[in-house]
Order: sequence, then structure tokens, then C-alpha cells
Amino acid sequence: MTTARLSSPDAARSDWVDIAKGFGILLVVYGHVARGLVNGGVAMDPWWFTTLDSAIYSFHMPLFFLLSGWFFVGSLTRRGPRDYLAGRVATVLYPYVLWSLLQGGIELLMSRWTSKPVSLAEVLALGWTPRAQFWFLYALFLMSLLGVAMCWRRPKAGVAALTLTGAALMALQQRDWPMPAALVSSHLLYFAAGAWLGARGLGTATASRLALAGVLAGGVALIALQAAGIGEAKLLRLAAATLGLSLVCVLAIALATGGHGQRMAALGRASMAIFLAHILVASGVRIVLTKVLGITSPWPHLIVGVAAGTLLPWWFWRAAQGRAAMVLFELPAVWRRRLAGSAPRRHDAPVTAAAHGER
Repeated sequence: MTTARLSSPDAARSDWVDIAKGFGILLVVYGHVARGLVNGGVAMDPWWFTTLDSAIYSFHMPLFFLLSGWFFVGSLTRRGPRDYLAGRVATVLYPYVLWSLLQGGIELLMSRWTSKPVSLAEVLALGWTPRAQFWFLYALFLMSLLGVAMCWRRPKAGVAALTLTGAALMALQQRDWPMPAALVSSHLLYFAAGAWLGARGLGTATASRLALAGVLAGGVALIALQAAGIGEAKLLRLAAATLGLSLVCVLAIALATGGHGQRMAALGRASMAIFLAHILVASGVRIVLTKVLGITSPWPHLIVGVAAGTLLPWWFWRAAQGRAAMVLFELPAVWRRRLAGSAPRRHDAPVTAAAHGER
């Protein structure tokens, strides 16, 4: 991708989403590497770990749900419900099942060297108890089903109803809800908000102003809640998520508008592959550094773990383009077309969806 592409106003409308995903996936990788070190007994400064961990986990997954919803209405309207859902099966449900079994099976085999041993029953419970980071794909697929059910006839009215449903579920959520309901109720509002905003075809300047308003609203709400001694966890989480994801969007839009952020956008386009594979890579790095090389200082682990967990999946994803290896990341195009009800074409090439969302 060239700077000229990023510099054009039309390109900036979508490229900022890729840049935001790039920032988001780096935060995901760092968070999992850092937590893996703590769980594995590698000492980290408590203040540093707790502060960064709390900040990152307050908004990085709401950010991905918001960005996943951004192109929802456009994609559903353009492709129709069956083709849209076929795409979701191919790029969300299929990798969820495949990588839950793949990562779970490897964790099962490597239990004696990992910080959290797993059982076969845990690996096979993916239908109702998603494993590790794959809960995101599980929840995203359920939201996609709900979104299609509510929006395919009247998309704009349906998205408004979906947003109200997300707000109501977040307000009503109880701790004893089953995991599928708990995951959807905690995050549907962000997906629906992204769909509502994306359906309006916002220009980059308008999106930037809205993101700045989100920074202001989230920051003021967070300060006000804390100053008033209001400890309502849902309100605090919502304010923190709004602040954090809006800051990332402001930065991403500024970089895209200025013709910068090419490398971050490249990571964003590969964010699904990085998301799927980074735990296995980072865990392998941690085992080699601690068990083989005897390194217990956290900084080499953080630097090497984040770099390897990000760049190795990115490199493999790029190398897999147009090759049979893409089957690791999405359902082959011929099967996707059959799900969509259209005749498969000869020499179908992989249809790579924008990571965590389709355009």
C-alpha cells in the first residue's frame, strides 16, 4: 500500500479503520504476553502490570466490536442476508472452531510446560464455553446472527433497534447469566454503535469530530463518576471503553488523513491472522526463553514475545495469500459460495475479509 492511497480522502475513510485495528491488535498481543508472563511466574513490576493491564482491557475489545460493526449495514445491504451470513461462517465461525480445536489441542499436549493446564473436556466445550481469546469470535458470530435477524428488512431502523437492545442488555446483565448471553450483553452495544455510525456513511472529518466528542464524553463521565463516588461497574466500564476506543480512533483518523500509518494499517488488515495465532507463538517464545535460555527478566519476554506474536502470524498470512495455506484463516471460497447459494467458479481464489469485519 502506498502513501498516495492513504492520502486520498476516499481511502482515508476506510484506511483509518485498518490503522485502528493495527493499534488494537498490538494491544491484544501485549496484553496476552504480559498476562502469560505473570501467570507463568515471570516477575513484573506490579504497578506497571496492573496499570497497563487495566487500561488496555478497559477498551481494546470494545474497539474491535465497534470496528466490526462499522461496515455491517453496507455489507448486509449490498450482499443480502444469505451471502452476508455465508461470509460470517467462512471468516468468523470457521476459524473459531478450527483454532479453538488447534490451540486447545496443542495446549493439551503441552500442559506440563504451560501456566494453565487444560483438559480434553475444556477443549471440546467450544459450543457453549469458548476457549481463551476466541470468545471474541464466538460473541461476534452471535451478534451477526442477531443483527441480520433485526436489520435485513429495514437496515437503518433495525440498527437503531439493535443499539437500544444492546443498551438494555448491558443494563440488565446479571453475573449468573450463561456465558453466551453474558458475552453478547456485555459487548453488543459497541457492535451496534459501530453499525449505526457506519450506516451513515460518515466522512473522515465527521468521524474525527465524533471520535473527539467520544474522548471528551468518556473522559468527563469517568472523572465525574469517580469524583461522585459512584462505583457502578457497568457505567465505569462504559465510560472507560468510550474514552479508550475514541482515543485510538482519533489517532487512526489523524494518521490516515495525513498519509501516514501504512505499517499499522498492514497489521490491521492481518489482525485476524494475528489474533488467531499469537497465543501459540507467544507461548512458544516464553517457553524457549525460560526453559531453554533461562531468561527470567520480563523485558526480553515482552519485547520478543510481542514482536514474534505480531510479526510471525503477519508474515505467514502474507505468504499464504492465494495458496492452500489460507485454509487456516478462512473457509475456502468454493465452500463459501456454496453456503451463499451461488455456483462455485473454477479456480476460486480465497476471499479475504477485512479482519473482524467485512466490507
